[in-house]
Amino acid sequence: MRLWTLRLFLTSQNRLIYQKDNAGRVNPQISELQVFSLFFLPKLNKICYSHIVRIGKGDYMKILVIGGTRFIGKHVIPCLLAHGHDVTLFNRGRTPNPFADQMATIIGDRKIPGDLAAKTAGQHFDAVVDMIAYDRKDTEDAVRAFNGRTKHYLMVSTRSVYRKPVAAPIHESDLIEDNPEVKYGYNKAQAENDLLQAYAADQFPATILRLPAVYGEYDYQAREWYFIKRLLDGRQQMLLPDYGFGINHREYAGNIAEQIAFLLAKGQVTYGQVYNSGHKHFSYYRDLVQKAADFIGQPVTFFGLSNADMPWGVPLANEGARIVTTGKLEALGWHEPYSVEVALQNIITYFKENPIDQWIMSERQGKDLFDYQLEDELIRTKAVPLK
Repeated sequence: MRLWTLRLFLTSQNRLIYQKDNAGRVNPQISELQVFSLFFLPKLNKICYSHIVRIGKGDYMKILVIGGTRFIGKHVIPCLLAHGHDVTLFNRGRTPNPFADQMATIIGDRKIPGDLAAKTAGQHFDAVVDMIAYDRKDTEDAVRAFNGRTKHYLMVSTRSVYRKPVAAPIHESDLIEDNPEVKYGYNKAQAENDLLQAYAADQFPATILRLPAVYGEYDYQAREWYFIKRLLDGRQQMLLPDYGFGINHREYAGNIAEQIAFLLAKGQVTYGQVYNSGHKHFSYYRDLVQKAADFIGQPVTFFGLSNADMPWGVPLANEGARIVTTGKLEALGWHEPYSVEVALQNIITYFKENPIDQWIMSERQGKDLFDYQLEDELIRTKAVPLK
């Protein structure tokens, strides 16, 4: 458990602000409610940071989270708890729940038809957050289970629903994947369509949040480990694909947790709506790595190759631009609490404390993505120095 040391200041608006935690990580303001939660939720290893100063009594909600014990859910659940909500988790019980003593848990399998309804029978939830709706069967079952039993159903979806090739930037109104061979994107798109049809036909209170590439603490794929490990290893030169010019719009998992809390608080105005998630500002891959290097304090020189000439694939460093618009979410009043710089600082601190021995990306490719001897040879003979 991480103990948090906060330097608190009371402003004229009666808002509490703090600067850093005891690991030196810079974070945004936190409200009186979150300070209160520090004492009543002492085992949370991460705190939700909100722009909400005061949450009225009527805003506390009974929330069911479906899934949520792997990566993003480890940000979402403590965020909702810190907002003061009464949270219940529905999952199969196969993944340890670090928040088990702070919330109710329902063990069930949403892939078994009717199990979701049966295991939650007799309960009414102000909101349902579905982290793991992957296809139409999932959302059809959820609509049957919760129609008339929840005021708000939020599906966590993905940027992958947009039909390829995508333009940049991607708008919520752009064409959706209709090719069944693009399995993941197509199935998620079908799940979304089912919810939107349920809203149109029966006013089922659904909201959809489409995530871009997500990064953060607890990410089992750890896609930023490619450059973080190199920097922590003291590498002074680094090979970048596509000459470092790839843009892959990201979002920090801490922001996603806050977006979910924000959309639930907005309520009815979000019914039947789809929102893109993403950092307000995006970076070229090279700029992202440079921000990390600056924080670590590791001088580094970059060298570039085309993707075709790279000896391995680098996660989320693909050529071209995959950018989403977030104006629709911002029009509701959303302001991100975590910038790219702050998110990187938090992730680097996490990886320093939790280094990876066997990286899933190396295992998937069957290659050692940290073969520095090969990297140095390519830098010497083939790569282009990046100015």
